[in-house]
Amino acid sequence: MKQNIIAVDFDGTLCENKWPEIGMPNEELIEYLKKRQANGEKLILWTSRNEEQTKEAVEWCKEHGLIFDAVNDNLPEIVEAFGGNCRKIFANEYIDDRNRSIGSCREKSNLECWAENEVAIACRHEKPDRKDGEWDYGCACYESALKAFNSLCEDGHSGFSIGLTKAILNRLINNKPLLPIEDTDEVWSDISDMSGLKGEECNYQCKRMSSLFKYVYADGTVKYRDVDRYHGVNINCPDAQYHSGLIDTVMDELYPITMPYMPADRAFKIYTEDFLVDPAKGDYDTVGILYVITPSMEKVAINRYFKEAPKGFAEIDEAEYKERKEAAKARMEAANGSK
Repeated sequence: MKQNIIAVDFDGTLCENKWPEIGMPNEELIEYLKKRQANGEKLILWTSRNEEQTKEAVEWCKEHGLIFDAVNDNLPEIVEAFGGNCRKIFANEYIDDRNRSIGSCREKSNLECWAENEVAIACRHEKPDRKDGEWDYGCACYESALKAFNSLCEDGHSGFSIGLTKAILNRLINNKPLLPIEDTDEVWSDISDMSGLKGEECNYQCKRMSSLFKYVYADGTVKYRDVDRYHGVNINCPDAQYHSGLIDTVMDELYPITMPYMPADRAFKIYTEDFLVDPAKGDYDTVGILYVITPSMEKVAINRYFKEAPKGFAEIDEAEYKERKEAAKARMEAANGSK
């Protein structure tokens, strides 16, 4: 079938549902269907009204400029194609208040048409030889984004409201809570057994935000840690961000989490450098935590320095840090000179 066939309900769809009376007309849908019919598409009225009520509905639609190609029946060409008139009404689309969103039955805005064109261009660039109906991972991502965009437009969002909705959606996608987290019993799961703790503290994981943990120590002290809050950036390898217990410890001293807690949209970015003085100690044995870019994009100097110790890292002053840096540089030059 080259012609598209649309079956449309009456009560609650073409008009407000006041059955057995006829409610106020859905003028936007009526105009939408008239335009589609003018483009050569076929319309079928598909209603459960009785015979007399259906006649009233047909006349009411005529008064509003909507004339159907069939009423509760298949089109002649469909009967011919199928070799008989089946009980099910054949259509390519079924518009019903219990099926398709009536809000989607409207003319697309210029913004929606623009978005569809942009996605089409992106998909052609992603997979130029893509055939109709063929699934492609990259194109599927573009098309899913378009569905979300069209849904926002269908709901009537624009300007300020679409920006606000986008911010909410981004927080959900990034697993960020929409409202501050309160320290109440029901938001925590006790994971002390899984953490391997031996009675000196209790460890809890937040049900609303899996990256947030609560530590309750024997003396009653309570601390919180969000393991996604800090991202380390080595100044000599800025493209590879990392997590570090040392960074967490230093940053928690400077920016402790208090309740209620509302995580920022951005993580803290902590810029560091490291080097190796003693080749027997692995990849590095000295770390400088230099500065942080906060979620509000403020640059704050930290300038704290550490060297490997029997247990973890011990803090050192800037003078010792510079001495170790020179020693590491000399070691590298000596190693390169011997090759």
